[in-house]
Amino acid sequence: LYIVHGNGSFIIENNLYNFSDGTIILVPPGKYHVMKITSQDLYERYVINFSPELFPKVLAKEQNCYICKIADSEILPLFTRIYSYSERFSSEYFHSLLKSILNEFLIIFFVDTNHRVLEKKDMPPLIKKAMEYINENISQPLNIEIIASHLFVSRSYLNHLFKHFLNTGVMQYVRIKKMCKARNLLESGKTAIQVASLLGYTNYSTFLRNYRAEFMENPINKTSKTNF
Repeated sequence: LYIVHGNGSFIIENNLYNFSDGTIILVPPGKYHVMKITSQDLYERYVINFSPELFPKVLAKEQNCYICKIADSEILPLFTRIYSYSERFSSEYFHSLLKSILNEFLIIFFVDTNHRVLEKKDMPPLIKKAMEYINENISQPLNIEIIASHLFVSRSYLNHLFKHFLNTGVMQYVRIKKMCKARNLLESGKTAIQVASLLGYTNYSTFLRNYRAEFMENPINKTSKTNF
């Protein structure tokens, strides 16, 4: 995500970043994230969704890192080229061009020290504990009663905190995390029925409904795709 113009905050899991013009945010698959726009002025951004297979091998250790930086003027032309190429070339040629530009961008992004890293702000401890518990027990059946009881707080208070800081309720967050995990498992070769069982669903229809609601498609075994 490249913020050309705009101000606001961006949440990745339990970290909060305040962004402004020229901010680049890299979010690995399966990480919960949400943006809050605070400015009423001009807002412009570029978004690129790409599969992990396009990540440069030389940066393998960085593949699952999320990071926010302020870019310099050399970054914008890379994004405008990607947009231009997506309009000019067929998907076959565009995929090759995208891989080349992504390699250039990601190496500059991670290695070049001229790009300042944004300072992150932690979420309230209770939200962090809740998120940790959910992520550690993502393969189990979860409901808000179980989570709130583990944290020794009321369901309403926990749900209020999630909606205030994460723009979503507790069970919506659980569903998002389970569905992101489901997509990764499907891409690894698991069947939809296997995935539903691995994620603690006792009713396949519930899993199917949740997956469709999140991705607007049926859960099928598939290989990773590159999107622009």
